Amino acid sequence: MCYDWPMKMILMGTGTSHGVPVIGCACSVCRSPDPRDTRFRCSAYIASPARIVIDTGPEFRLQAIRHGITGLDAVLLTHSHADHLHGLDDIRIFSHTKSSDANPANPRSLETEGKGIPIYANPACLRDVRYRFDYVFKDVQLGGGKPKLDLEDNSVFRPGSPLVIQGLEILPVPLLHGRLDDSGYLLTETRARDGRRHSIAYLTDLSSIPDESVKLIMENACNGGTLEHLVVDAIRIKPHSTHFCFNDALALADRLQARHTWFIHLTHDLSHEQVEAFIAASLRNYPALLRIVGEGGSVAPAYDGLVLEA
Repeated sequence: MCYDWPMKMILMGTGTSHGVPVIGCACSVCRSPDPRDTRFRCSAYIASPARIVIDTGPEFRLQAIRHGITGLDAVLLTHSHADHLHGLDDIRIFSHTKSSDANPANPRSLETEGKGIPIYANPACLRDVRYRFDYVFKDVQLGGGKPKLDLEDNSVFRPGSPLVIQGLEILPVPLLHGRLDDSGYLLTETRARDGRRHSIAYLTDLSSIPDESVKLIMENACNGGTLEHLVVDAIRIKPHSTHFCFNDALALADRLQARHTWFIHLTHDLSHEQVEAFIAASLRNYPALLRIVGEGGSVAPAYDGLVLEA
C-alpha cells in the first residue's frame, strides 16, 4: 500500500530511566529553563499512517494527553524495564477495541468484545508482561477496569514477511541491552508520489547491535529507499555497560548514514546545548556524517515533542 502523506513519528519522551529533572537533583540541567532539558522516559508515537506507540513508560498517561492520542492500533515494546513498560495499564481507556472506535465518553464502547490491542514484543518481554501484569490475564469480577492485551511474538516478522499495520511495514531489529535481548524497530512506508521507500529506525537501549541487524536496516531501508531518521540510544559521553555512549551512537550513525540522526535516552549530565556542542566538535571524526550534514542532513539531540516525518 502506498501513501501520499509522510509517516509521522512524535518522540514523546527522550530521557533516561530517571527522567529529567531527576528527583532531588539541583544540577544546572535539572534546573534548566530550556524546555528541551525536561525529558520524560523514552516513548514514541507513530501518528500516521497507523497509530502506534513504542513503549509505555511511567509517564504514558501524561504523554498520551499531551499529544492527543485518542486511539491505538498497536503497541510495540522494546524490552521490559520499568521505564519502558510500567505505564501499560493506561492503554485500557482504548484497549477494548483495536483502534479509535473506543470512545471514553461512551462507556458501552469500552465493553466491546475482542482480543484488545495487539502488544508486539520479543518472547522474554512478553513473559515479563504476563508476570508483572498477571491480573490482566485472570478472570475477575466486573468493575475496576483492566486493559485488554493481545500479546504477539514479534520474532515471527522478518524481511520479506514484515508486520504490516495500515500499510506501514514494521520489522523488529534485534539488539543487546547488556545481556538482555532488546527489540529496535524499522518502520517503512512506500510513498505513492515517488514509489520510494522511506524509513525510520528506532533503536533505544542498546549496548551492542549484531552485524545482522545492521544489515537488516541497510538492506530494507537503504536499497531502493531512504533511511530518513535514525533515533538512537546515546546516554552520555562516558562509556556505559548497557547503553551506547555518544561515540557509540555516532559510529553506528556513520555506518547507517541516515539523513537525520537523533540522540535519545539522555541523562542530566549535559544540557541540550552542550550535547549539540559535543556532536559538532566530534563530526570531523565521522566522514559520512560530516558529508551528510554538509548536504543538509543533521545529527542532533532529540527532545520531547520532536516531530519526525519520513
